[in-house]
Amino acid sequence: MRRRASRSADVNVCPMCLKVVEFGVICESCACSFCATEECCGRSVNAAFGAASKEWCCLNCFPRQGAPPADDASLPPPAAAIELLAWRRAFRVFVDACAGCDLRLGGAQPALRCEECELGFHASARCTGLSAAKLAAAAGGGWRCATCAAREWGMASPDALLLADVSGGQEPRQIPLVNEVDDERPDFEYVRQVAWRNPRSLKMRASLPAADWRGRCIAAEACSYLPASRTSGGRPVLRSDVSGAAYNSEGCLMFARDTIFECNSSCSCDASCTNRVVGKGVWAPLQVFKTKGRGWGVRSTKALAAGSFICEYTGEMLLDSDADHAGTSYDDSYLFNLDGEEKGQVSKRRRTSHLRNEAAEANDKNPALCVDAGRTGSVARFVNHCCEPNLFVQSVYVEYSRHVHRIALFAARDILAFEELTYDYGYVVGSVEGKSLKCLCGAAGCRGYLF
Repeated sequence: MRRRASRSADVNVCPMCLKVVEFGVICESCACSFCATEECCGRSVNAAFGAASKEWCCLNCFPRQGAPPADDASLPPPAAAIELLAWRRAFRVFVDACAGCDLRLGGAQPALRCEECELGFHASARCTGLSAAKLAAAAGGGWRCATCAAREWGMASPDALLLADVSGGQEPRQIPLVNEVDDERPDFEYVRQVAWRNPRSLKMRASLPAADWRGRCIAAEACSYLPASRTSGGRPVLRSDVSGAAYNSEGCLMFARDTIFECNSSCSCDASCTNRVVGKGVWAPLQVFKTKGRGWGVRSTKALAAGSFICEYTGEMLLDSDADHAGTSYDDSYLFNLDGEEKGQVSKRRRTSHLRNEAAEANDKNPALCVDAGRTGSVARFVNHCCEPNLFVQSVYVEYSRHVHRIALFAARDILAFEELTYDYGYVVGSVEGKSLKCLCGAAGCRGYLF
C-alpha cells in the first residue's frame, strides 16, 4: 500500500495517488477521502460511485466486520466485472476477506475458496453468482471463482458454452456463444459477407462498377477518394479535402472518415498490407453472450485499442422497396440502410452515415439497398444499442466503387476486457407514429427511448 498523505483542513488528498480528490468516497473508519476510481478506492468505478452516499470502508482499514448482505437474484454474476488489480487479490488473501462483498470470512457463515487465485467467498449467490445447486456442487472442491473462470474459458462456468464458434469456421477466429442466464439458443444463418440472393438485388449487382486499382496498392491513399459518380466512368472520384492512409501499422483506424477504400484483388499487395482490415474478417476475440433483460450481446475477452476493427454488419442484400414490403410481415429492426437517405416517415432502420457525392434521389435506375440480418447475418447482429456507445459505424468500400460499401464497426475508444460492445442505432425518438420503444442501455446520458 502507498503511504498516507497528510490532510489539510481545506484540501482532501487521496492517500493512494496523492492528488486532490475532486470526486471521491470517504472511509467511514479513518475519514480519509479517496478518488472514486478502481486504482484508488479498490472498487470498480460503478461500485465506487454507488458508495458515494453510503457507508464505505477503505482497504487501509480492512477488513470490516458484519453479516454478509442478503442474496439478490437481480444482480449479475461476478463475471460481469472482471478484477483488474493484482494488489486487491494479494490484500484479500492476506486478510482472508470475501472477494464478493468485502466482509471478513469466518464464523458460522460457510465459505468457498477458489483453487486458482486462493480468494475466499461467502457461500451465497450474492457473493459467488452461483445457484443453490451449483453452490452445493462447488463445496466438494475444485471450484474456480468467476474471475479465474472467465480468464481461462471466457465465462463463469464451462457448461455455459453453447457453441464453440457461432460463425461455423467462416471467420479467421472462433466466436464462442455463451448463455449463463437461460436455455435460449439463437436460430440464424451465419454469413461472413452480405448474401446476394434476392433476384432483384442480383440484377442490380450486375451493373455495379468494380473498384479496379489496376495493380497498385492504395494503402497510402485510402482516404483520398469519394465513391464513383455517374460521370466518373465507374472510377472513384479523387477528393481535394482529405487524403492519406486509413489505418496505422497495427491495423487500427486513425480517424473516422466519410468513406474509406481498402485494397482488393485488383491490387498488387498481399494479405499483410495494412490497408486490408475489414476485408480480412473478424480478428478480435469476440464472444456472443446472453444479457439479463436485453437479449443477446457481444463482448471481447481481451482489451481492445481505440480504432480496432470489431466486425462487419452482414445479412441478405435487399432493395429498399423489397425490404419495405417484407417488413410488414416480420420485425424490421435488423434492417440497415446502405444509402443513408431518410425514407418517408419511418426511420426505424439502422443506417450508416457516409457522405453521398451526388444528391439524386433513388429511383428505378438507382435503387436504394439495405442489409437484412433478421435470419441471416454475422456476429454484428447481436451487438446492442447504447446512447453512449463504445463502437461506431464506418463505411468501407472494398469490391465496388459505388453504392455498395461494407458496414464496419470500429472501437470508438479503448475497451476493457469483457466490457459489452455497443453502438448507437441512430433511431430518431418519436419518428414512428403511434409506437415507442424504451431504451435499456443504462448509460448516464440515455435518451430514454430508442424511437
